[in-house]
This record gives sequence, C-alpha cells and structure tokens, in this order.
Amino acid sequence: MNPADIHGKKLIAVAGEDVFGKAFVSVINKEIASEGLMAIGININEEDFGFFISNLADSKVEITIFMPEFQEKAAKHFSLEGVLLAAVKKGEKLDFLTDEERRHIDDAALLEIIQRLKDEYGI
Repeated sequence: MNPADIHGKKLIAVAGEDVFGKAFVSVINKEIASEGLMAIGININEEDFGFFISNLADSKVEITIFMPEFQEKAAKHFSLEGVLLAAVKKGEKLDFLTDEERRHIDDAALLEIIQRLKDEYGI
C-alpha cells in the first residue's frame, strides 16, 4: 500500500489478532473506495492490546472495528455494556457502536457495520 492510496480517505482499522493482509479487507475496499473510505487490517497481539486501545483517540485512524477476539475486552476498557463493535472518532472523543453479543466479522458483516456507521455517525 502506498501513502498515495490513503491520502484523503477516512481510514477504517479492522483490529484483530490476524487481520493484516486478509482477502476480505481487500474485498471491502472495492466496495467502499468510491465513498472516500479505506479499510486496513491491523494485527494486535494480546500483550499490545492495552497500548493500542489507550491510544485509539490519538491515532490517525478515524474508525476502528474490532474482530470478535477483542470485542468484549474493548467494551470493558471503556466500561460499556455488551461488546464493542466499533469506535468512531468525533473530535476529541470517541463514540461507540455496541452490540449484545460477540459478532463474527467477515466481508458481509464488515459491510453491514460500515453501513451502520454511515447511517448513525455520518462517516
């Protein structure tokens, strides 16, 4: 990925233990590129999760969607009920898209979450 591919787009991080380079992220990018959005997979190991989530508000990524392995842990970090599907930067703070149960994330689920974020947060 070249920096020119990212310039001017809203970045959506898909955060999980093994997401970087996964085909479903590329499939999603074909669907959302015309809307000025770009998804990137970010691999996070268990030991680095605390650092990652503590710096979420300061990252260049505007939206973070959590894979199932981190949905409960992310919700607990922010003292939220249920699970955290996505965090959205709104100025200096974060807004949250939650659900009652862990959700499997594949290309269809990822598109559904992005659509919800567009409808609810105007991304």
